[in-house]
Amino acid sequence: MRTPAALLFLLACDTPAPESPPRGLAQIEPGAPVAGMADGLLDFPVGAPLGGYTGRCNCFGNAGEVDKRQSAYINNFNPSAGVQTRSAIQALWLENGQEDLVWTKIDAIYSYDGLVAELGERLTAATGHDVRGKVVVSANHTHHMPANYEAGLTWFLGGDRYNEEIFQRMVASIEAVALAAFEGRVPAALGLGIAKDWDPDDRVYRDRRPENDTLGFFDDIPDGPYKDPYLYILRVDTAAGDPMGMFFAHATHGTMLGGDNQLWSRDASAGLEVAVAEQFDRPLVIAHVQTGGGDSSPAGVDREWAALESIGEFGVDAVMALYESTPTSTAPIRLETVSHGISQAREDIRVTRGGTVDLYYAPVNPDGNPDDIIYGPDGELLSPIDEINVSNGAAFCGDDNVLIPGTSVGSEVFPYNSCVDVTVISAVIASFFDVPDYAVELPLIESRRAQVSASRVGPLAIREADGSTSQDDVLFGFFPGEPTALYTEQFRRRAQAELGYDHAIPIGYAQDHEGYLLVPEDWLKGGYEPNINIWGPLQAEYLMEGVFDIAERWLATDAIEPQDPAGDFPISPFPPEPLPNIAPDLTPLAGTPLDAVPEYLYVPLPGLTIEVAPPAVVARGALVQFAWEGGDPGVDLPHVVIERLEGSAWVPVSNVAGRIVSEADHDILLVHTPDPLYPYTDPQSHAWWAVWQVVGHFHDRVGVPAGTYRFAVAGHSAVDGAETWPWPAEEYQLTSEPFEVVPATVQATWDGATLSAWIDAPAAGYRLIDLEGYSQGRNPVRGVTLTWTLADGSVQVDSTEGSIGGQVTSFALTPPDGAVAIDIVDAYGNAGRVTL
Repeated sequence: MRTPAALLFLLACDTPAPESPPRGLAQIEPGAPVAGMADGLLDFPVGAPLGGYTGRCNCFGNAGEVDKRQSAYINNFNPSAGVQTRSAIQALWLENGQEDLVWTKIDAIYSYDGLVAELGERLTAATGHDVRGKVVVSANHTHHMPANYEAGLTWFLGGDRYNEEIFQRMVASIEAVALAAFEGRVPAALGLGIAKDWDPDDRVYRDRRPENDTLGFFDDIPDGPYKDPYLYILRVDTAAGDPMGMFFAHATHGTMLGGDNQLWSRDASAGLEVAVAEQFDRPLVIAHVQTGGGDSSPAGVDREWAALESIGEFGVDAVMALYESTPTSTAPIRLETVSHGISQAREDIRVTRGGTVDLYYAPVNPDGNPDDIIYGPDGELLSPIDEINVSNGAAFCGDDNVLIPGTSVGSEVFPYNSCVDVTVISAVIASFFDVPDYAVELPLIESRRAQVSASRVGPLAIREADGSTSQDDVLFGFFPGEPTALYTEQFRRRAQAELGYDHAIPIGYAQDHEGYLLVPEDWLKGGYEPNINIWGPLQAEYLMEGVFDIAERWLATDAIEPQDPAGDFPISPFPPEPLPNIAPDLTPLAGTPLDAVPEYLYVPLPGLTIEVAPPAVVARGALVQFAWEGGDPGVDLPHVVIERLEGSAWVPVSNVAGRIVSEADHDILLVHTPDPLYPYTDPQSHAWWAVWQVVGHFHDRVGVPAGTYRFAVAGHSAVDGAETWPWPAEEYQLTSEPFEVVPATVQATWDGATLSAWIDAPAAGYRLIDLEGYSQGRNPVRGVTLTWTLADGSVQVDSTEGSIGGQVTSFALTPPDGAVAIDIVDAYGNAGRVTL
């Protein structure tokens, strides 16, 4: 049944002014903005399981099994095998002389309230600034990074059983980057940029949820596909006007790569982050954070890793245009951030929409059946809702059939008819994993509370979506899950109508994780998205109202209240778990180049002839490989860079922004293979293999400078001395034999009237060569000079312009009299010849 749009968004009555703050509380004093920004990499071990696809679990499909390897870091998932891009951390430490906001972003599947709380405690102890409740950890939602840092049983199906070492390594690395931002604080200038409908052709991202195309939730949004249309930029400069970096926000999903991929990847976020970073001539802190990405998918062209780069090519101009038009100001700002663990007790969940509705769940009736009537005569949602007639929540709602027969919640009406009682499904999940007793206590610990946060910052200089400028306070809402497009739009509209915020920015995948966040009317349309959250259609908007409660009761006053003086809003902590005690292998040969291809070496590029050392000469666009004996992944994550010989010195190759070309970004693939593959408890040797495709990082993709290059590797080998992490280790270093990079060969054909020219990419290529070409096929040539050679030995330049189509560049030509050959040279000196 379609819900009439007239019911869905109602302007609230005037909200009464907040009560005056109690005496004795510190009063908010605007102050000049001070900011520090830093970035770094998360310390994960290769072998840790990737999160985001339940199919990677041996219990559900066994996707991503590259071989029979085992790992000390898995329970029931397949282990990761290497790196396409490392997991990045970006941090912004913002203060105004009175209050702090510490915003960190990680490349991971989701955030976790235990991680946020631990980080707040550590940063408070390290800096003397009490930032408890003022720390934000938001994730980019890639489905291709280690994920077993979340202690809740609910999420074991998304990333394997919790591992204390993974958690500790994660916290330590985020802490280090946040402290670097703290140490780098300087007087700052801030600005906010807003663009709308910035990707009209769906080249960067697109709507993936057809179930709500005819929902009609807002009268002014027509039926059809709808994605969160906003792009936001929080621009940070020094007070002197030098750029420090930006946090830019838009919706997407980190699912360009599928569940069979077992290499770490930042997925869709990486392409645009890298592209934006290379618009500057120095390293800046560039972070993509999420808005309504829950029902969007990445777009792009080409395949797999090359497609990620195409997203950057398609989106960078819009991001930079907004950045450049965003004003900044050093004017004093008020700053306050509050975090609360919101109760998710079934009886507490209620949605009021500013007093215009009263939606809640009926008490559980163990002897009764639901009435299965969802809508009233005018299409309104009826309350109380009795279709989820269970005490501990329900999962896997939204399908036509119950996942496990005999486990339904009692309803026979869609979408409740497929819901599975958490009491049952939790026992099933527990059977897949080696779980402690507390993990299956009901209601599940992670379901009892959800952490939400809100920040009021401003007034900021703002570039509005229509191109005008203003100054205003900004409300940031940090949401513990995957907001969908209608949910983020509801947040913006309700924040304006009920609280008076003209600038309210929703940030998803932050602070905690509760699954997909949909407004009730959208949840009731069913489909994939309603199946993860366990407290039904009201959960998400109830949490939104928790953010509004913070904004009204805490942020709207002129006082800085304690975060939670009465203990009403804690998170639900998990009991501590011990660190694993499987020590890494001792590898005395670490740092030794392999002199022959092993009997087995995992390589993620089908069809590639495996080599362990570079050839003497490598053409642009080709693949060059290097392999060595390294350390156990418990201590070794080799840092692999490309060096170029300049004079008599070897110098690391860097991109135009000054960042070193390495395994951290998409240039070099890094893969690990243990021998034997199993069991991991027996002694193993550890082979590491790297491949560099000779392609420019972002600019000049077929123009890598000719010259002498080599691989340079720095890694670690374990030594005795510990029973748990951190494992002691010693460094090793090695380099490959040098190799010469030479121009690529331009391929061409001549049919008597048309010259067609292109550059072939390798059959196993993984880098984007050209948006109008193909990473494993032909690619057009650009900036071409054509030169005819005549029979008498003279030459004649032809100025005919080419046209690009079908992955080649074509020239309609009339050969001069006596022509015997034509030479094709592109802008970078890549050349070819056709003999007539």
